[in-house]
Amino acid sequence: MVFNIHQLDNLDYDDAEPLLEDYIDGALEAFAASKTGQAHVEQNPVGGDWIGSFIEIAYIYGGYTLPKMTKANVQEVMEYILPRKLTLLDPSDTDGAIDELVPFWMFIDEVYKFRSAKAIAKYLRSIETKFPQWMFDPQRGGIAKNFLTQGMAAGFDMTTQEGLTAFQAEYNRNLPARPPMPPTVPMLPAEFLTESFEMTTPPADMQRAFEELGIEIPAEGEMVNPMQLITQFFGGLMKMDPDAAEQLMAELEDDELEDDIEPLAPPGRGTMADLRISLLQSNLGEEIALSAADQAVLENQTITETAPGTILQDFQTTLEIIDDKGIPVSGKRQHVSLKVLEDLNQRLSHPIQIDLKRPQQKSYPNIHGLYLLLRATGITDVVTQGKQSRLVLNPAVYNSWQQLNPTEKYFSLLETWFIRSHPEMLGEDRSGPLMVGDRCIQSWPKLTQKATVTFADYSAQSQFVYYPGLENLVLMEMFGLIAITPGQPDPGKGWRFKAVKAEPWGKALITLLHKAYQAVDYEWPGAIDPTQPLGELQPVLQPYFPAWQQSLLVPSTEFRPGRHIFKVSLGKIWRRIAIAGAATLDVLSSLILDSVEFDHDHLYQFTVKTPTGRVMQISHPFAEGDLATDEVKVGSLPLQMGSTMDYLFDFGDCWEFQLVLEKIEENLEPALAADSAKGLQKIKQTKTAKRKKPQPLGEILEVHGEAPEQYPEGDW
Repeated sequence: MVFNIHQLDNLDYDDAEPLLEDYIDGALEAFAASKTGQAHVEQNPVGGDWIGSFIEIAYIYGGYTLPKMTKANVQEVMEYILPRKLTLLDPSDTDGAIDELVPFWMFIDEVYKFRSAKAIAKYLRSIETKFPQWMFDPQRGGIAKNFLTQGMAAGFDMTTQEGLTAFQAEYNRNLPARPPMPPTVPMLPAEFLTESFEMTTPPADMQRAFEELGIEIPAEGEMVNPMQLITQFFGGLMKMDPDAAEQLMAELEDDELEDDIEPLAPPGRGTMADLRISLLQSNLGEEIALSAADQAVLENQTITETAPGTILQDFQTTLEIIDDKGIPVSGKRQHVSLKVLEDLNQRLSHPIQIDLKRPQQKSYPNIHGLYLLLRATGITDVVTQGKQSRLVLNPAVYNSWQQLNPTEKYFSLLETWFIRSHPEMLGEDRSGPLMVGDRCIQSWPKLTQKATVTFADYSAQSQFVYYPGLENLVLMEMFGLIAITPGQPDPGKGWRFKAVKAEPWGKALITLLHKAYQAVDYEWPGAIDPTQPLGELQPVLQPYFPAWQQSLLVPSTEFRPGRHIFKVSLGKIWRRIAIAGAATLDVLSSLILDSVEFDHDHLYQFTVKTPTGRVMQISHPFAEGDLATDEVKVGSLPLQMGSTMDYLFDFGDCWEFQLVLEKIEENLEPALAADSAKGLQKIKQTKTAKRKKPQPLGEILEVHGEAPEQYPEGDW
């Protein structure tokens, strides 16, 4: 019978699963009958196990079939799925794996001419020495596999009940000290072996597992030793039917995988942030020492709407102009429209004079600076409807603002400006990595080299255009750090200033902030993770300003599990795609590529703007980057209705797609809603377990226009 390699391609899982074993046999027979297969069989008369395991596990746990498999799919199978799901007892068990899989994919290329087959064969050959290491890497295994690996590493025969029991006994005997494991095998922290901790409420899945094993969980508040509890757990597993034990562990590992996919913006302050703040607090007395004169300036300063500068008055004026209706902004940079600029400028404490025929937002550095604070604080959002975008107030953050006293408002704005603001929020594409605070501190010596620094012409003042930026120079005046002497603009020219003088308040405050920056080695948690609460400068400033008790609320992005509808454009053609909020961007990438019939054989990257205007890049799991697409869910993205997101596929050919979020449907079909609530799912059950049909997380709704050739003229 002729082998039909496409047999599984368009079948549902329930229909395909009964055919899988015969499909594998057919693939092996076709391979063995080919010239490449015959040459391999002559050298290796016994084999086929690795080919069969590869096909089976790739389909069961990844949903990948041979005709549609790409190099990236094979990487996932070889580097992550196989090491997690397949337990070997000896490194020699990997012998022949690559030698078997490479000729199999050469056969696929020769007979079926699949586009990715050559690349897959080349990749497999490149991992020949790495694959055995991956298969025995405890970091890539699940709980059950790690337990077996630890036992084998300690010299126990984990293939027998006697070996399992002996390893458990060794665990019990060595509880006061670490069992004799090599350093490559991860163990619990030493204190977990010897100390007891107060019992907290265990996760629901763990409660169910212990109940199934007949183990009584200690009461909440009771002191318990974690290692003894773990030993009890594995002891109970050993008494179970092997298939039932494996299924129980698979369910726990599934929950572990779901927990690994964290929200894009986790709430609360992280451990590293707490550590840095603690270090800063402990260093206040020694490292943040000020002169008596500077201390006196800080101690004698009272914060009001107009002192030490007009920042609170001007910021409030801007908020009142925005009011409940919002103000129009441009589409690309999302800057304030021209018809609002002149009116707002005249209402501010120090209006700026310019002589430009077509001014833009950055032509008014005072407004440009206030806009920076509006975006960085998150007190405003950009909402797009159709082709119209408006800057509107964020109700939660604005309500928080109204609850603060003047001191809390001033220092909330100051901390946001210094630590969390970046020129990228103003639409500056090539603005470098430095935050605004770093730029201001670097520029301060130029502003204080004389009692009053003068500027004879536009050329002389241009040194501050980029560092710290004219908008930050004006903000320095609004915060009361400096006094600026304005000048008359030349015909057809922009803002002109004649002199800058540092105020005593500015000298004292910048000195204090500079020392604080040095204390944390110029790395603030809020600059790295802007979802952290404000208050990082409180340990430095609160001793002088005890009225600073609360800080402005930091906006958060709520997870939205509904069905997201995107319009995806590639040039003049477009697709409409629906995807559950619980699906990851990796799933969305697959849908986009499927919609234009592209192979999934290259790296890619999503680019999205956060509500504050920062650019966030989320990359293919195998690409370099802080965020990976298999870690970020669609429902966690900081997108408003009408917001855009860019998708770049293939860093060589650079296929550039644009996505527009059209709407979010909250009323999902019951089955899809239930699946979405659990997050991104893979088929994780064991071969012998009862399997359920995977629920689709997305679909292509509309296709408009013929897709281009991915590899024109055969260039691939």
